[in-house]
Order: sequence, then structure tokens, then C-alpha cells
Amino acid sequence: MATAPPDAQAQARANIADFRLSVDGQDFSDKAKPRLVSLTLTDERAGEADQLDIVLDDSDGKLALPKKGAQITLQLGWKQGMDVTPGLIDKGKFTVDQVDWGGPADQVTIRARSADLTGSFRKRREDKHKDTTLGDLARKVAGRNGLTAKVSPELEDIEIKVLSQHQKSDMALLRQLGREHDAVATVKDGKLLLTPIGKSQSAGGKALPTLELAKAQLAGYRYNETERSGEAGVEARWHDQASGTRKTVTIGGGSDAKGKPRRMRRVYHTEAKARAAAEAEAKRAKRAEATLDLTLGLGRPDLIPEQPVKVSGLKSTIDEQSWLIASLTHTLDSSGLATRIKLEVKG
Repeated sequence: MATAPPDAQAQARANIADFRLSVDGQDFSDKAKPRLVSLTLTDERAGEADQLDIVLDDSDGKLALPKKGAQITLQLGWKQGMDVTPGLIDKGKFTVDQVDWGGPADQVTIRARSADLTGSFRKRREDKHKDTTLGDLARKVAGRNGLTAKVSPELEDIEIKVLSQHQKSDMALLRQLGREHDAVATVKDGKLLLTPIGKSQSAGGKALPTLELAKAQLAGYRYNETERSGEAGVEARWHDQASGTRKTVTIGGGSDAKGKPRRMRRVYHTEAKARAAAEAEAKRAKRAEATLDLTLGLGRPDLIPEQPVKVSGLKSTIDEQSWLIASLTHTLDSSGLATRIKLEVKG
């Protein structure tokens, strides 16, 4: 058999990115691919909606504008390549909430947010949750939004005496619960997730594999170390109704700690809520002591937030640390498919 010419061999080894789009159930890929200027997907860990931005060329004026509320599904990955794993990764459903058109050169910009966190989830509500648990509350919120709740055992039985939901959406309530308990509180794949940050579990409850990255795999990297503001501890105040006085709980710190404890602004109704809030804030302060931003020139749409990461070939301080993915940004344009990873200390 004759050997393929060098240029054909190089073409066969070339890393070629790919994607598939559908709009309201109709495949839109063939129309989008020759017009694609850029596609950017931001994948969040917290209770924020994932965001999809698509910019398409409309220099011929023949591109119809999608309607607000249209449903987009996205698959992203690689068509071929020697250094990548071919195949498309399902990245979920998105609801169009903004469409822009302008020029020159004429372009259409479509912004969509994860469908699970739109509609009824963003509607303001009046509700009061009394004598319940965090797990039961999660199931209540999930049920009225057509979702399934997945709550970690560590959070399941936390008592909630009373929690007012005054003109607050379920999305905002979920974000509040996540912050108060230092938890991943979000919706993915039709599931409302509530699990401690650092648990590193998928939506199905399976342990996420550790991603190992060497310096040679990185197109860019930036490490940042901040003042250790949580070293002296965190204190939270609560109102003791029996005595009519304010009291304080302190988490962390110690006799040899430098500086004063970080005081939280809010005054809580019970000692238990004040303690939980202080513990959550202390964990956040620990993770924020250092951050690491990485860019992969060969994108990895299979990665997800909360995945543990180990790096090698950077500074020893960085290599020895355990990291967690806090957010991901995948970008597909004329340069190919790249992934930016924001990491924080696992703690």
C-alpha cells in the first residue's frame, strides 16, 4: 500500500474541534458552522446559571434572529486529532434571553442561560419555611420546579427553624443556602444539587476523578496568593432572645493568631445559624488564600466544576497544593477550542 503524502498525514493528525447545536429541537449545526465567529460557554459551580454566548456572521443578511425563550442544546468536543479524544460532550440545554444584531461587519450575538435555572426558578416568591430540614427544603424547592433533589448526608438533617422567602426567587434562595453552608448549591441535568464544597461529586453522586496537568499541557498559567485574612478566625453574632442580648461565636483563630477575627455583618437569630455561617466563611477564606488560573490550548469540555486537580512542573508551592475547579470557560473560535480553568485551594 502506498504511503500517504506528508501533507495528508499532517491533516489526519490535525486537532479539529467540533460542535452540534439544535434550536427548539431542530438541528442548526450545518447553518451555524460556516458562520461561527465564536462560541463561549461558562460553567459555574455556584448557584448561577451557566451562560452560552454565540457570535455568528451575518454579512449576507440571510441569518434569521432566534426568538427569546428558544431552547438551545449544545454538544462540544473534537472531531479528530492525535492529542485529543474525539467525540462530543453533551453540555446541556440553554434558554435564549438576549439577542443582539449589529455591524459592520454584521453579526448576530446570542446569549442563553442554562434552562434549569430559568423560568419558574427565577420567579420571585413569598414563602415561609418552618420546622424543616435542609434536605426537606431542597426537595420542596426541587419539586415545585420539576427537579430531583440530590442532598449530601452531611447537609440532609440540618435543622431550619424558620426561613422567610420574601420576594426572593428559588434561584436566589438556593444561592443563599449554598453560601450559608459552604455548599455547591446549583442545578445540573435536571437535579438540584446540595453538597459541601470539596466533596467532588458528580450530579449522580459519583466521585470525580482527579485531573493531572503538567506544565507542558498549559497554554497559560497565573498563580495568585492573597493575605491570609481568615487566619485569626471568623466571628458571627446572634441575638439571644432569652436574655435580650447579642452574643458571639468564633471559629478558628487561637491564642497565637495574628490580628483580629473577621466579623460578619449579619446578626443571626440563633447560635446554631451563627456558628454555621462562621464555619462557612472560615472555609471560604481558607480557599481564597490562593488561586490558580490555567488555560488549556486543547480544550477539555469533559471537565466539570468541583473536580480535583493536581499540577506539576510549576512552583513547588503550587505543585504540592490540592486544587478544586471553581469554574470553567470553553471558547471555540478560529484558533480552535480552548478551556480556561479557575482553581482554588481545596482546603
